[in-house]
Amino acid sequence: MDAHEHAVRAVGSGGGPIGALRAFFARPRHRVTALALLFAVCWSTAAAKIAEVTGPDGLVVGVPLAAAPVPLVVGTFMLLARARPQPWPHVAFALSWGAGAGALAALYANSWSIEAIVDRSDEHHAELLGLTVVAPFVEEAAKGAAVLLLLVFRRPWFRAPVDGLVLAATTAAGFAFTENVLYFGRTFGQGSDDGEAASQTAAIFVGRAVLTPFAHPLFTSAIGLALGCAVLMRRRAHAVGTAAGGYLVAVGLHAGWNGAAWKSTVEDEPLVMLSVYLAVMLPLLTGLLFLGVRLRREQLAAVSRQLPYYVAAGWITWNEAAMLASITDRSRQRAAALARYGKRGRDVMRQYQWTATALAELRDRTARGHLTPDEFTPQERVLLHRLWTARTRLHEVLTYMVPTPRWAAVRRGRPPQAGMVWAPPGGAWPAAQPGGHGWGTPLAHSPPATRPSAHEPPAYTP
Repeated sequence: MDAHEHAVRAVGSGGGPIGALRAFFARPRHRVTALALLFAVCWSTAAAKIAEVTGPDGLVVGVPLAAAPVPLVVGTFMLLARARPQPWPHVAFALSWGAGAGALAALYANSWSIEAIVDRSDEHHAELLGLTVVAPFVEEAAKGAAVLLLLVFRRPWFRAPVDGLVLAATTAAGFAFTENVLYFGRTFGQGSDDGEAASQTAAIFVGRAVLTPFAHPLFTSAIGLALGCAVLMRRRAHAVGTAAGGYLVAVGLHAGWNGAAWKSTVEDEPLVMLSVYLAVMLPLLTGLLFLGVRLRREQLAAVSRQLPYYVAAGWITWNEAAMLASITDRSRQRAAALARYGKRGRDVMRQYQWTATALAELRDRTARGHLTPDEFTPQERVLLHRLWTARTRLHEVLTYMVPTPRWAAVRRGRPPQAGMVWAPPGGAWPAAQPGGHGWGTPLAHSPPATRPSAHEPPAYTP
């Protein structure tokens, strides 16, 4: 029985308005429609508020200019999650939240707070306090809310720091889009009065969209990484403290950057902002990207370490385990599934790759002591069921494909064997798991008695 049937039964048994609401949102189509309407209202309201400052012409000019760096920013962080990417609905939600709900909340909160500060101080200090104190706390909370919502309502898909990093950066890219519309449109409107609209708009476009398009993603990535680390912690107090620490780091980075920008523009000291960018922001961004690459490598390393145990138990073959440990071979698998089964087959292949990676990460976390066997077993059972279901539909593609030769293995004197299936490295089956866990067979779950297809291909060697 699915969630919709449960909700319908709740209504029939006297659930009342709450039961009816649950029944309505139990359908994925209804949820998507409701979210689309919500974000459309948020963006329309934000656009109307921005148009009050920029004018219609400024809004029309600002939207395409602000959209230009978004694919670069989102695509860069999506590459870091290729081993186990987030589903597209999650990415779309994060981007829409940042551009709509998050930006709208920040627009109103910043306006109200600056007006309140002006009533108690002069306009000069009110702008400084708004940029360095109010805006960082408000904007980072608005962006971090999207990651927190996905963590709460889509917990099975949120398994590691790289998940938080990608979702936080995507939300920040959407937020930066709406903010850039305001900045570009306002500059265009002001420049139109002086006859220098093109030159002034081009200058601010270079500064915000070319030189610093990763500023907001860099700030909010601290929240995403902290939430991603928090899900791995067993004690709730440690998890809450880590999440709060990530939020404060994001606020600190944002406040420092806004302070440097205010110093450069208001007090006419452009070298301050340039120095902060070169000495602080650029090294931090480089380190963040290297960290993302390292996290992806750790995911693939977990696949290499843990999937051989499922090979020995009969769930997958050696050629599958070897291909799942390579980003290049994963792309080949998806291309083969697309050619053989069409778009639906490619989607099933993505699910197969995601499930295998999640299974390896789950086993790796248990081996490190982050999960107990009692916590591990039910999650493993669910993932194994999904893995076997996907393999049943992809049997022909998975059977006939072999991995790309690993030149490092060739240099070590261990070239891959010829044929359809690779032998284990050194010809030995995996022994007991390091740390004392002898999990040759998945706990409380026996491997299937038959292969996905009763018709084996010619010359197939089990």
